[in-house]
Amino acid sequence: MLPGACRMSQGRRERILDEAAQWMALLQSGHAGAEERLAFQQWRQADAEHGAVFDRLSLGLQSFRNEPLHGLRAEQLIGALEAPSARRRFLQRSLALAAFGVATLALGRIGIVGFPWPGDLYTGTGQRQSFRLEDGSQLVLDARSRVRPEFDGYRRRLRLREGRLLVDVARDPARPFVVDTGRGQVEAQGTRFQVSDDGASSRVVVLESRVRITTADGRQCLLERGQSARFDASAILARGPAEGGESAWLDGRLEVRDRPLGEVLEALRAYRRGIISVADDAAALRVSGIYPLDDSGVALALLEQSLPIRLDYHGPYWVSIASR
Repeated sequence: MLPGACRMSQGRRERILDEAAQWMALLQSGHAGAEERLAFQQWRQADAEHGAVFDRLSLGLQSFRNEPLHGLRAEQLIGALEAPSARRRFLQRSLALAAFGVATLALGRIGIVGFPWPGDLYTGTGQRQSFRLEDGSQLVLDARSRVRPEFDGYRRRLRLREGRLLVDVARDPARPFVVDTGRGQVEAQGTRFQVSDDGASSRVVVLESRVRITTADGRQCLLERGQSARFDASAILARGPAEGGESAWLDGRLEVRDRPLGEVLEALRAYRRGIISVADDAAALRVSGIYPLDDSGVALALLEQSLPIRLDYHGPYWVSIASR
């Protein structure tokens, strides 16, 4: 356990872990110049916990690199660290192993799922991409998303590993179409719907026809057009009408209605290289509006104009947000 970890709130701990991994990805990428390195030093010196977490991460990463990487390229490791849920798993496990003095960290033991293995469809930071699947279905992936198609003569399945997808399902009565998030399955009863996963739960929005959700523990829920639901492995957590702007990301817009600022920033992170850090009290502020995903700088400026927050830029790869 890190020094002081028992006194650190879970939210703050997760934020520091997340920021440390993003700095590690940037510094390992070869694209960090003098300005970015200065910003990193400022971040490290801003809080004693920053340095402690980063040093433990460095130990874990060095041990990981000492193991055979099975042909993985450096950019694949960096890509994994950019994927939120994979990044958190790597950090939690590498920090724990380093704390106990473990000298080796094999790929299979840390459980990273952020690597794009052969057969995966994926997108990077700030990238949206459309795919035509082998059955004729149309798939669109949001930024920092990854999915694995598994089609055979009996079924059509997409395993959503990270991020968000929208699928327009081709008709095939002989083969059901399912999106599997690991927390449960979403089976198409018609055509068009989207599924997202944030590392803690999954969300479904039905745009046409209907879908059936079955959680890993067997709970079921039927959603009609215009409805949405969030679920985890054991329960349907929330169900109700869709807000109406959930698919605006297809056109590069983020539409939010009375959502926490922290949630809005999480969506922007997928479209911005570097770190967006936010204080807990600022993250709780409620936000409504329409923001451009493809220009995160403009989106952040609009948020600063409409909320009692202050943005401090520490170079192009780090912006910190606090309440005014």
